[in-house]
Amino acid sequence: MSGDGATEQAAEYVPEKVKKAEKKLEENPYDLDAWSILIREAQNQPIDKARKTYERLVAQFPSSGRFWKLYIEAEVNILFYFFLYRNCSIHYSVRKQIRNIDN
Repeated sequence: MSGDGATEQAAEYVPEKVKKAEKKLEENPYDLDAWSILIREAQNQPIDKARKTYERLVAQFPSSGRFWKLYIEAEVNILFYFFLYRNCSIHYSVRKQIRNIDN
């Protein structure tokens, strides 16, 4: 057995409302109430976990600009934070080097 059982269960946890929404989508893939639940859940997850939901969403509704916008915003947000963090780290590093020169 690999890994901690509790950690594996926590990683696999799926809220009951998401399970119900998935079941509704099996019956009717155009159920917007069910998709709304999945979208809200995706918006609270890291993009690497949420991407599958967004890809399913735009595959089901390929001409929906609203759904494409949600997906693009989720992808852009992670890029924005990555570059912001990277730039802040660079600025911090430069400031630290300047302080060292002054001393």
